[in-house]
Amino acid sequence: MFSIGIPTLNRADLLNPSLQKYQRDFKGIDIHIIDNGQQELLETENTYIHKEDFNLGVAASWNKLCRIIFQKNDWALLINDDIYLGYTPNTVNAAILKSRVGIVQSAFNWSVILISKKLYEKVGEFDETFFPAYYEDSDYMYRLQMLGLRHEVDLSLNPLVVLQSQTYHKAPELVNKAMKENRFRYIEKWGNSPLLEIFKTPYNK
Repeated sequence: MFSIGIPTLNRADLLNPSLQKYQRDFKGIDIHIIDNGQQELLETENTYIHKEDFNLGVAASWNKLCRIIFQKNDWALLINDDIYLGYTPNTVNAAILKSRVGIVQSAFNWSVILISKKLYEKVGEFDETFFPAYYEDSDYMYRLQMLGLRHEVDLSLNPLVVLQSQTYHKAPELVNKAMKENRFRYIEKWGNSPLLEIFKTPYNK
């Protein structure tokens, strides 16, 4: 019913231990990884590593994962590389059965997102102009709102461990630059910051 998708850039040290555990927790569930950093990742049963020549960014990685997963499955579980879920397919399948909209997140924002093929096709792809990261999630939530939809929160999807990749501490200039530029892109697209949007169509066109 679902497969797991994980984008990663430079935290194989955090992802590999979780992958070992997922082989037990999610036995028989396909795990697709977009490796944007040419890392040494643990290759295990049912794990498919898609190595990129350059960093696709978060939105493009999510889109590629959705395209891959939706070829065989109706749901994609998109998760960060710096968490450990600590649950099994039963938890995910229960969240799917409870979902009324087709997009469910944990209380840890978009570190865990469960999205259906039907919803993804209705709303469209994640906006890849928000590169390499930040504001692509706010953009998607506003587009949901424009369609009269709202993402759901399911506490059962909360990860057991949040390891914190600390990207900011590793590359503060990159993070600050991306946040600043993508905030400007968001305002340009929707007329104001998240929760204060003005435009009803992108770029008021």
